[in-house]
This record gives sequence, structure tokens and C-alpha cells, in this order.
Amino acid sequence: MAILSIYLLYYLTDVQKVPSALAGTLILVPRLWNVISDPLMGGVSDRFRSRWGRRRPFLLVGSLVWGIAYAAMFAIPTDWTLTAKAAWFLAACFAVNTGLSLYHVPYSAMLPEMTDDVSERLALTGYKEIAARFAVLLTVMASPLIVRAAPDPVAGHRWVGFITGAFIILSGLTAFFATARAPSRALQMTNASLAQQWRSFRTNRQLFRLSGAYLFSSASDAFYSAMMIYFVTITLRLDGGLMGALYPVGSITAIVTTPLWAALGRRIGRRRACAIAYSGAATVFCLALLVPVGVPALMFPLMVLIGAFFGGVFMLPSAMTPDTVELDEKLSGQRREGAIYGTWIFTQQTGMSIGAFLVGLYLDLIGYHSGTAATAVANTPAASAIRYGFALVPAGLLIVAAALVRGLTIGGPTVKSGGEPLSPYAMAPEPLAERSLD
Repeated sequence: MAILSIYLLYYLTDVQKVPSALAGTLILVPRLWNVISDPLMGGVSDRFRSRWGRRRPFLLVGSLVWGIAYAAMFAIPTDWTLTAKAAWFLAACFAVNTGLSLYHVPYSAMLPEMTDDVSERLALTGYKEIAARFAVLLTVMASPLIVRAAPDPVAGHRWVGFITGAFIILSGLTAFFATARAPSRALQMTNASLAQQWRSFRTNRQLFRLSGAYLFSSASDAFYSAMMIYFVTITLRLDGGLMGALYPVGSITAIVTTPLWAALGRRIGRRRACAIAYSGAATVFCLALLVPVGVPALMFPLMVLIGAFFGGVFMLPSAMTPDTVELDEKLSGQRREGAIYGTWIFTQQTGMSIGAFLVGLYLDLIGYHSGTAATAVANTPAASAIRYGFALVPAGLLIVAAALVRGLTIGGPTVKSGGEPLSPYAMAPEPLAERSLD
């Protein structure tokens, strides 16, 4: 998400000639809509009825809205006024975020409905994360190639928008038809008032603790992704083209290590494995303090280590989310997968937005000015400050996330030392379950 936002910012500023401050605002404002749309979509999908079930129709509608709007986002007429360009982009970006809510929230909420087995859920989460990382990797690597093959950057970005939008729609259609026979749960009616439902939702402290950890880890991911270009070009004085190789190295390593983290989560518990992933990634970021100037070869092992731990950072929190659905049912007597996952995805989007915001704030605090040549900044205190920020800010955010995860009572091991399976949800007793919901 953070990497794609960087490309989107470049498209607005360098292709459409939108001022950078306005471009950043145009990208941020539609994300605020997700504060409302994600939880709302979760509640709607919980209560929706159709011949195709509660969730599947939204895969179809959401992917169509998302894909068409994504193509429109990169089709701004270049001869329009700045105001007209801003209005076009804002409308398209709002539609993209709406389509993303329509698709992503119900899609994610289908996981706990498909199986009650924790090991199967862990495997499904792993497959989902691998597919997502491949899609992002493909987009990041293919987009510059498509732009270079076009007659000019404007046409190239239109091609990127059209091809990516078509891919989004195709993926949505595939998910819709592939889940035709997937297990699902029927709507559970309740006589509880909205106030009673909200009180029961608030008592699910495990959800909010896990969401807090996810928010900090998402902010860490966004911060390091956006800050790395400055670390590479200004602090290390390397060619910016190196970024095209560094990001894929990290992504591929994360993909390769995801099954290993799933296996570790089954053995020692998702909670403990997640804390290890967070703490390990925080330690690796601190190693960036030791990377010497002008030595590109050392950035590759650093990215391998970051990717190795981020395989767990990305996957393990999501693998514990279904446990919060079971706990919510225990507390309220209702199955509210959509509401849970609406909160979860809103948390991710908020964390990414906070991380991106912190980059701009940090660069401003250290006195870095955009547009200044990298060689002019390289020998200033800002270059050293960028190194400290790239290393210590993500590390600090991940340490907070690790502390929150260690306080969870869900996400225990799913097998005993001898390989014998444990109880279905591997949850410790939850004292909140005894509270009255009246």
C-alpha cells in the first residue's frame, strides 16, 4: 500500500504537475472515508441476504467499482485546469476507496466462516498473504516497464491504470466464482439494541489490543517504505534506481518465509511467533545504523532480513483475527465477522496513513526540503537524521506492537510438543466473557 501510494504521488506531481502539498492532501483525504466505510461495510455484510450468501455479492460489486475507478484515477486529462484535475482525482480516489471497502471487508470476513480449525485458518491466511505480496510485487515491477514502453508518461500511466484495473476486476470475478461452494454461516438475528451491541463489542479487549499492535506495525511498514528512498539516495548516496531491486528482494523474501512463520505459529503459538517477528524486525531496522555510505551491496542482506521478519509481521496478526470473532460470539451471542474485519481493515488503513504522515512530519522537523539535490543534502545533519529515522522510528513502532501482542490471551499453540492437536481456538480463559451485556 505504501509503495503504491508513492507511485501515485509521483504521478500527480511529475506527470500531472499538481503541487506536492495538494497532491498529498488529495491522496490522504479519501482515506478518511474508510473511517466510516470499513466498519459500515462490515455491519452491512453481516446482515445482508442473497442467493449467493452474505459476502460473495460484494466481491463482484466491489471489484467492479474498485477496478473501474482505479483506471479512471490514472486517466486525468492533462489539458484541464488544476481545480478540474483535483476534482477528477478526488472523485476517482473516493470511488477506489469505496470499492476497496466493498470488496476487502467481506472478502476478509469469509475466512473465519470457512473453517473452525486454527491450523487451516493459519494456512489460508498464509496463502492470502502470499497472493497479496505477489500482486504488489508484480505491480511495482511491471508499472515502470509499462510506462517506459508507452510513447509518453501520460499514456504510460493510463496503460498502468487500465491494466491494473482490469486485473482487479478479473481477481474479483475469480474470487466470486471460486468461493461458490465455500462454507458460510447464515445470518443470526438479534433482539439486542444497537447500544447493547456496541457495549458487547467494546468488551472484546483482545480485538482492540491486537488491532493496536496491527496499527503500529502497519505504521512501521508505511514509514520505512516511504523513508527508504531518502535513506538510499541521501544518506547512503546511492542511485535511486537501486530501489527497483531492493523492494522486490524484501517482498520475495517475505513470500518465501511466510510458510515458515505459519509452521512456527502452529508449533509455539501465533501470539509468541508474532512477538518474535515484531522484535526481530525491530532489531534488524537498528542494523541500518551500521550500513556504510556508498556500499550498495550491504543493502541487499538488510532487505533480506527485513523481508524475512516481515513475512511474520504481515501474516501472524491476521491469523489471530478469527479468534477475536469467536471471542466476540462468546461475549455477545452473535457472529459479527464483518464488523470485526471492518475494524481490522480500518486499523490497517489508519496505520498506513499515520506512517506516511510521520514521514512528512519527520522530514520537516529535520529541516529537509523537497527538491533539494541529494548531493547538497548528503553532508548535512539531515542526512544523519534520515538514517536515525529510517532505523529507529520503525523499530520503536514495532517494539510497541510486540508489547501489545505479548499481553494477548489468544493465539496459543495449535499442536502439542508431540504433534497432537490442541483445542480448536487455543485461547486462554477470558475473564471478560463473564461480564453482563445488559
